[in-house]
Amino acid sequence: MTEVNYSAMSDRQLKQYILTHRDDQEAFYAYIDRRHSRPNKLTIKFEDPAWEEKVVSAIQTQLNSEH
Repeated sequence: MTEVNYSAMSDRQLKQYILTHRDDQEAFYAYIDRRHSRPNKLTIKFEDPAWEEKVVSAIQTQLNSEH
């Protein structure tokens, strides 16, 4: 069996790989470790006049990181 290089895959590719290889626990753990290693907390106060721009920016950043 060929060894799979999970680190060479994008988040989206790795997620798709996991969905098609559901028995590959190593891939699942690689994906979870990768996702947990990134900060994902966003604190925005709605009193902040630029809150909407910050939310849009956070969404765009998340979308770009999945490619």
